[in-house]
Amino acid sequence: MRKRTFILIAILSAVLFSTVVFPYSILSVYPTVSVKVDDMRQQTYNEDLVVFRTLFEEKALQPDYVVSHSIALLLLYEMDWLTDTNHHMKRIEWTQLLTNIQLVKSELIRLGFQEEGLSDEAKMYLEQMIDLTMQMEETIVYHVNKKATYSRKRIATSIRNLQNDMASSLNLYLHFWQAYYSGK
Repeated sequence: MRKRTFILIAILSAVLFSTVVFPYSILSVYPTVSVKVDDMRQQTYNEDLVVFRTLFEEKALQPDYVVSHSIALLLLYEMDWLTDTNHHMKRIEWTQLLTNIQLVKSELIRLGFQEEGLSDEAKMYLEQMIDLTMQMEETIVYHVNKKATYSRKRIATSIRNLQNDMASSLNLYLHFWQAYYSGK
């Protein structure tokens, strides 16, 4: 009887430890990580997102290549883990994020090849966007492959770094947008 009680306590302790320290492990009961948001970065991000949404809606009435390729970016920038200050990131959201990043990367590459009227400044911003998107994709792929062994602290750090990269990406795309349409 004492041996069974000890085994049961050991199993429950392992599950509790796994849930607290390794939220995406197989033994985790609640596989989510709360997304902490830096208030200053969040305010700047939301302002940039409103500007991008406004610019997009203005140009959406007469769509061109840039507008049609920007839909995937708008959907990516409006994801809950970027806009919601009280979000809990689930395991499956990493795979969805990877799919969205890959879609955005392909849209940016298509945009770079299809649009001949890009100024040198617009090409520079687009190239930086593609580089940053590829870096984010590598980070997410690595995370998706290793997520079960990541601690809660490491996952939270990865999320914060990705949030900062997304904010930089949005800023770069706004500069690209302005450089592209200033010559038109």
